[in-house]
Amino acid sequence: MFENVGTLVPIMLIFLILIFAFKNKINIFSSFLNGASEGLSCIISILPIMVALVTSVEMMKSSGLVNIMTNLFSPITSTFNFPPECIPLVIMKPISGSGSNAILYSLLQKYGSESRIGEIASMISCSSEAIIYIVSTYCGAVRIKDTKKIIVYSTISFIFSVVCASFIC
Repeated sequence: MFENVGTLVPIMLIFLILIFAFKNKINIFSSFLNGASEGLSCIISILPIMVALVTSVEMMKSSGLVNIMTNLFSPITSTFNFPPECIPLVIMKPISGSGSNAILYSLLQKYGSESRIGEIASMISCSSEAIIYIVSTYCGAVRIKDTKKIIVYSTISFIFSVVCASFIC
């Protein structure tokens, strides 16, 4: 009975949109073109931010900065019983979602999802967000200039998620 739900839902949604538009006398094609135009202008406005962010993440990975920072923070985290293998994830997660997903994937492959490292890495990944990416993309798209409080509160939330992951797992 539910095998075709995935096929029927988009068709029903399109049908409901057409009924709503017809009932309210909305020109669908004109509305679509206006939305596409707004989306394109949004993409153009955030493109420089995205290029800079992707470039900086790749430079961090290629230069070995993540490994240097891991070695630097390893003695500190070991006193709190936090696995040093998760440090690259903690470093990368606030910067890049896809970069941190790649680190999470490699940790899960190497240590397994039921290991302490796998559980901590999964919890950090699922309970936090790519702060720099989100702030630069969304605040840049709506032209918010003063992002200090957003970054501070997001960073506090991120640190809290890392601490909770360490204690819970």
